[in-house]
Amino acid sequence: MTAAQLRRARELLGWSEDDLALRANVDAQGIRAFEAGRYPPAPEQRAAIRGAVVAAGIELTDGAYPDARLRPDGAPDRGIHPSELTTENDR
Repeated sequence: MTAAQLRRARELLGWSEDDLALRANVDAQGIRAFEAGRYPPAPEQRAAIRGAVVAAGIELTDGAYPDARLRPDGAPDRGIHPSELTTENDR
């Protein structure tokens, strides 16, 4: 997940950094720092952030131009990308 994808996901959901922080149970300052390009979140934080937006109906796309979009109605949740699996979210 890139900072741009996260900003786009929040935009689509109408969430502030604080809203996302509450839903992902992470520090809002960490989200701000990640989106500003100051530092990447720890793997556990990244997984929690990604999990929150995916659970809310966001699909993160890969490829040459990573993006975020609303998951179409009835489309399956693709879960956590293998590169973002940790011992905390692999349950």
